[in-house]
Amino acid sequence: MHRSARLGLGVACAAALALTAACGSGATPGSGDSNTIVLQTNWTSGGTESVPLKAALKDFTAQSGIKVKVLENGDDLNQVYETSLLAGKEADVLLVGLLEKQLDWVKNDAVVPVEDYVGEWGLKSSIPAGAITDWTDSDGHLRGLPYAGFTWPWWYNKALFDKHGISLPTTTDELVGAAKKLRAAGVQPVAIGGNDWSGQKIFLQFLETYLSPDEAKKVFAEGHTCDNPEAMKGIELFTRMRDAGVFVDGVEGLSADQAQALYMNGSAAIAPLGSWAYASTSKALAETTVLGGLPVAPDGAYDKPTAYDGSTSAGWWISPNGKKKLSAVEKLVQYMYKPEVLHTMLQGGVVLATSADVDTTGVQSPLLSQSVAQLPKAVDFTVMPDLHVPADVSNPMYRATSIAYTKGNDAKKICATVDAVYEASK
Repeated sequence: MHRSARLGLGVACAAALALTAACGSGATPGSGDSNTIVLQTNWTSGGTESVPLKAALKDFTAQSGIKVKVLENGDDLNQVYETSLLAGKEADVLLVGLLEKQLDWVKNDAVVPVEDYVGEWGLKSSIPAGAITDWTDSDGHLRGLPYAGFTWPWWYNKALFDKHGISLPTTTDELVGAAKKLRAAGVQPVAIGGNDWSGQKIFLQFLETYLSPDEAKKVFAEGHTCDNPEAMKGIELFTRMRDAGVFVDGVEGLSADQAQALYMNGSAAIAPLGSWAYASTSKALAETTVLGGLPVAPDGAYDKPTAYDGSTSAGWWISPNGKKKLSAVEKLVQYMYKPEVLHTMLQGGVVLATSADVDTTGVQSPLLSQSVAQLPKAVDFTVMPDLHVPADVSNPMYRATSIAYTKGNDAKKICATVDAVYEASK
């Protein structure tokens, strides 16, 4: 987010209203009390990750004497935080992901860079180098301390495949054949939210099928898809799958929630769904779901099916107010990276972005367990677009890529529409 946009978020009365909404618990963001930390997060009480988080914070307070007041915000966290920042009343610490507006928070002085604290606070062994790279901006500043990640595999309902005598596909040709057989049996094939962010990500997964990781990063950052033969091969693969009936009927109008519902109720046999859906999956469906990836394409850049993963679901950010009480913040962060605390977070359903040697015993979710133990061996993790697509391109591209799911739009029209979004952002 550019500085001019941030400074135009609102006036004093808007800030007051936003702060009132954020502080229903009575907590005051930016409190000068060094024995109290105000934590703002989009992990709300309705999510499973909130349970281990609150338990950990309660134990931290019992051990340290430092109180943690939690402000819960959902999708509007960015705006609430930025508005409170204008009034100098922002929370001390944030636990939130890295995407879109947050990509520019350090550059806009909305938060302080944290690269020095990794070594000073003894976190080098807790945070993988790859996660540090993901959270580092183009100026070399670490935006936040990586904490929670995600996996985004393709889900296959093996019970439906077995019921109709169909093998799980491992190649795109086999995917076409499986889709035809599923349709003949009255089952829809691949459910995708073709009209929102989820459809955009899967479209881009196809687009990078023939690209090396470095080439994919360049295309995501700069566009020019029409001029890249390998990117065009990926788009053409996508249109072939679409026109062969691989995607569910009406895919171009579906949201992520609608697509997920089609898989969850057994109407669709396949769906690319993220780890955020693990906890809400019924036990019966979880036990018959095989996590995999987009099947292998002929002459593609990957030898295994591809899936997404990442370290950017949540990290610890420090605000200008938080820097004023850095000693207390240090104690909180160090506590949250203790192996025993990480273990409880994993047990509670959080996909960790921390070191891989965290104890995984006791994980109750069969899908999370499969994701940790089996998925990395079954797939190649391809480039996640979010860290490379510019912040002012991402949202407009959601709408642009939705045309890709509509039959009749060929690869040339699709690439031209995507490239136009990049050109408009310059």
